Amino acid sequence: MRTEELDLTEDIMKAYPEEAHGPSLIMHSIVLEAWRRGIKVKFLTAYVKNQIKIRYVLSYKGEEFRFQLSLGDKVSREARRIGKSKELTKKHLSEAGVSVPEGKVINVQDADYTEVISYADQLGYPVIVKPAHASLAIGVRTNIHDVDGLTSALDYVHSELGYNDIIIERHARGSDTRSYVVGGEVIGAFKRVPANIVGDGKSSIKELVEKKNRYRSINPHLSHNLIEINDDLISYISNQGYDMDVVLKKDKKVYLSDSTFAKDNSETVDITDEITEDFKETAVNAVKHIPGMELAGVDIMMDQEKDQNYVLEVNCRPNIGGHLFPVQGESRDVPKAIIDYYFPETTGIEKGINKYFTYDFESIVNFLRKGIVKEVTLPPLPKKNIVNKHIIITGDAEPFKNRIFRSAVGHRLGGHLQQLDHQKYKLVVAGPRKRVESYLEMLTKLPQIKAEIIDENKWDTLLMYKFEAVEEMRGQSSGTQGGYEKENLRLIKENERLKKEIAKLKESTSWKVTGPLRKIGEMRKNNRN
Repeated sequence: MRTEELDLTEDIMKAYPEEAHGPSLIMHSIVLEAWRRGIKVKFLTAYVKNQIKIRYVLSYKGEEFRFQLSLGDKVSREARRIGKSKELTKKHLSEAGVSVPEGKVINVQDADYTEVISYADQLGYPVIVKPAHASLAIGVRTNIHDVDGLTSALDYVHSELGYNDIIIERHARGSDTRSYVVGGEVIGAFKRVPANIVGDGKSSIKELVEKKNRYRSINPHLSHNLIEINDDLISYISNQGYDMDVVLKKDKKVYLSDSTFAKDNSETVDITDEITEDFKETAVNAVKHIPGMELAGVDIMMDQEKDQNYVLEVNCRPNIGGHLFPVQGESRDVPKAIIDYYFPETTGIEKGINKYFTYDFESIVNFLRKGIVKEVTLPPLPKKNIVNKHIIITGDAEPFKNRIFRSAVGHRLGGHLQQLDHQKYKLVVAGPRKRVESYLEMLTKLPQIKAEIIDENKWDTLLMYKFEAVEEMRGQSSGTQGGYEKENLRLIKENERLKKEIAKLKESTSWKVTGPLRKIGEMRKNNRN
């Protein structure tokens, strides 16, 4: 058996389809880790405020847990209630001696700002204003330096957004960080930095922004947050003495914003190997002192000048995409840590060849979101005697493509059929040996074509655990696969557009596949014999 490190292009295109970009990346990556271990996976729908939401259930040997994104049943209802309230979170942490920014909740009903203004004078500027019961940085106004700025922020949070209970607190300075804690251990940590560009000595700022957006468009975590060239951005760089046509010197970094909020296109930089023991202790204690929290994302303002860490928030349903796909630094395998925690008995399971299979997330999500089905259970991966065959088919296969496809599906095989040239195809099939051999026997009986096995048990690409047509000759359409081929033609065109960008990314540590793609290189070493 020969295994090879996966090609990055295929990894991105297959392992993280368009439907798995953005918040859906969380569900896709956790499910993939569980499924490859042999844990049963069931997707189902839930109606929330007249909208269809997708949940999933993981079960193994009598243990069953329901998830929404990264939040599972081991996090208690009490912990969820506390985590949703910035006021309650702050109360629990401060009572436990965990450092939090000084501040309090004040009711500003009827636009009475008297108490807030008085308290701000007591705290000393700069201050922060935010709703007491909101998430995703909604209504947060930072770095407020005077009464006019405070009044404007209060008008926005109260009058425009409709919140009465607001938090006012001292503005903590430093690095805005997020750590992910599981079972008393920090699994990963990153800092948020404002959107930025780095000069290459030949491209204008406008061109550098466009290049950054091309990078973001293929990053599953950032593809939904492209940088918009608008009046705010133009004004921001103008204040730094630049315009959009300026060519930056090589390695000159220019920030496009001062915001580290995700909604303002901030980026993540992995700092897991740089954090201090004090930082780790702060993060772990924050989770520990919220009853029933178990695992969470902890936002910490790291003030290195004062050697102080302030906990800003404890999130029981954090977005783990920033750990999987940081713009700089190493990817951290948070899905593995989550599954280890929920199903510790599977920690030592060797996934083996399962690491080379992925599942049809796109179809599952589409069926559920359209209400066509209420639940979908993933078929389990074969447990033993898995083989694959690489086959070249020559001759007039056009009349038989549908049969080749349907028979592979009927044999419950994974793989793909790829058209290389006129009357020349490459077929890759994988599955239990007996099913593969039965399928090949059918193939040899087809007239007008010749099937030649050119390789076997060579694992060098991710295979969908369904059979699919991945490519046709440009300008030719057989019509035999309908929606599959239309979609795959779209992916091929997209693939061509991204090849140059991905080639550059292969040298970037932020795109190491050891985390999100389950340490394929390690598997290669283990299976060399």
